[in-house]
Amino acid sequence: MTLSIETRALTRRFGKAVALDAVDFSARAGSAHGLVGPVGAGKTTLLRILAALLEPSSGEARIHGVSTRVDPVAVRAMTGYAPAEFGQYPSMTVVEYLMFYAGCYHVPAHEREPLARDLLQLVDLAHRPDASLDELSPGMRKRLSLARALTHDPPVLLLDDPLAGLDPRGRVEVRELIRELRLMGKTILITSRNMGELEGVCDRITLLESGKIVLSGEYGALAARLRPHRPMVITFLGESDAALAVAEANPGVFNARMA
Repeated sequence: MTLSIETRALTRRFGKAVALDAVDFSARAGSAHGLVGPVGAGKTTLLRILAALLEPSSGEARIHGVSTRVDPVAVRAMTGYAPAEFGQYPSMTVVEYLMFYAGCYHVPAHEREPLARDLLQLVDLAHRPDASLDELSPGMRKRLSLARALTHDPPVLLLDDPLAGLDPRGRVEVRELIRELRLMGKTILITSRNMGELEGVCDRITLLESGKIVLSGEYGALAARLRPHRPMVITFLGESDAALAVAEANPGVFNARMA
């Protein structure tokens, strides 16, 4: 199995706060992997480290075997990062925006405009090349952000909450685009606060909470395990460690822990 993304004991601290706590994570080449968790779970921090935009406090992160610490320039060339926030570029048109980022990735000047227009065709924005960015709907901005991440044709895409804030039509459009990118052979890591949003998009899911991986597995198996459940507090009269081990081994029990 070829891995596109791999971390080992990856930890990131911000002062005394621990955003990622010894995370071991991997994603197969050509897969679409969902990273799901609440706000503050560490999803964006993980993506930024994988994109070589943020250094880990300890541990290791690799893209196609290349360490983000040892060769961040090579890692950036292999990753396309689409942040959750679009940013403000009020003076740019859509095509100028993509040409600007193509220049950042050293695409030759004479190739930038044709590349930008090809990407707009891919994300179904070919009819809006001269629109200013503040004229775009949220769905259009998400699609343009994906186009930006593709300007240097990276094998790995890191998409931070690409479905957040979209209306139903916008969600459908972005989901279809992500499926198309996967068919192109891209490895895609997508964050979301809602696992249901990623059904039909991702084949594997990893649940992240408070900087730690809680569960990871195939989407279908994980969805079956996470059917609506109710929390229960149980007091054991005997050996608590043994009781916890029994509870954890039960397939109907999720996230057993000591109070």
